[in-house]
Amino acid sequence: MMTTTQFQGWRVLAAATVGLACGIATVVPASFGVFLGPLRAEFGWTQSETFTALLFITFTSALLAAPVGGLVDRYGARRVVLAGFCFQILLLASFAWLGPSLWAYYLRYFLLAVLALGTTHVAFARVITLWFDRRRGLALGIALSGVGIGGFLWPLYAQAMIGQFGWRNAWLLLALGVAALALPTIALLLRDSPAAVGQTPDGDAPRVAGPDAGAAARGAPAEATGIPLSGVVRMPRYWLMVATFFLIGFAVQSVMLHLVPLLTARGLSPMLAALAQSLLFVAVTTGRLVTGWLMDRFFAPRVALAFLIAPIVGITLLSLGASGATALVAALLVGLAVGAEVDVLAYLTSRYFGARHFSAIYGTFYGIYTLSGGLGPLFTARLVDTGEGYPVALAVHAALLAVAALLLLRFPPLPTPPAMTAAMAEVRR
Repeated sequence: MMTTTQFQGWRVLAAATVGLACGIATVVPASFGVFLGPLRAEFGWTQSETFTALLFITFTSALLAAPVGGLVDRYGARRVVLAGFCFQILLLASFAWLGPSLWAYYLRYFLLAVLALGTTHVAFARVITLWFDRRRGLALGIALSGVGIGGFLWPLYAQAMIGQFGWRNAWLLLALGVAALALPTIALLLRDSPAAVGQTPDGDAPRVAGPDAGAAARGAPAEATGIPLSGVVRMPRYWLMVATFFLIGFAVQSVMLHLVPLLTARGLSPMLAALAQSLLFVAVTTGRLVTGWLMDRFFAPRVALAFLIAPIVGITLLSLGASGATALVAALLVGLAVGAEVDVLAYLTSRYFGARHFSAIYGTFYGIYTLSGGLGPLFTARLVDTGEGYPVALAVHAALLAVAALLLLRFPPLPTPPAMTAAMAEVRR
């Protein structure tokens, strides 16, 4: 077994950050609105028809996230991630040959979920959970800030490539960009767990004495405790998390994906609208870094609650007709919620239920959150197509975030190690 005195967790963290910046959870929402206008102009599709594509990726992700998480738990993240990126790159490139068939368009998004789900938080959050314990909140915040970094860069890059080379070549260049950044980084730096290199979480010395000390030196304790999914689904806190983060995802992802068409409808140029989309992801990055740092010091649901106030204000501003500089400020405010929610969800999954079955459990949460990200934007698109307009939809989203804030007040304290052990024993009965 390879051994080293230098803690490799920071290299792994860098790989996870780049991977999340390039995965489908970032590239799809960041580029979707940018390609929306050219596709509708080319093929004459309605807004609802175009946004239906998101249902294919979100419903499929919701169904497959837990099984893919189980594969990650069993075989490790590295192989699943590398295979997922290979498929993602090929599928993104295939959009260059897209024809007028809506079903061919939908098929590509369906296949992205089936074949590239390993490039998402489901795999990377487990890696961070195993490599970090005391600094897990900060490490998750840094890794998941990759979504914000990628979300800032990809809309500007895609819009520039569309303007320079046309939308078909822009898909090819988008695929090339993902390949150049993700594949070498993951191959060289990502390692499944500290056990794989003879280290322990955070690079600490083993703290387990007696017959288990050898296992601790191999990093086993981080993987040895946790409640299986079959037991977790019987716990009220699981369903409280499902309801809360479904509402948050439904609202914030709707605004995120509709921001470009909303602003262009209010007279902004496509490039300025893409800039607003990018600024939203700047706030995502900030939100995730600050949230991660705070979760290591304060009760995570209260941290999430604090970060919901800003997007409620931002969505309200957009519902009142904000445009220009005010719309850019509103986008930044919404981005803070996008930056906080996935951090908190991953952190609470590891603390409430343990690390042993993390990916399978987190996969169910990620699936529900992804599903909400398909239903919410489609709901908004339907209202726009039927003449209700964006103000009504945005008001609904602000109200949903207020309900989610109330639910966060009901989250129970994090379990102590004895309480976790007792919960595991209860599940076995």
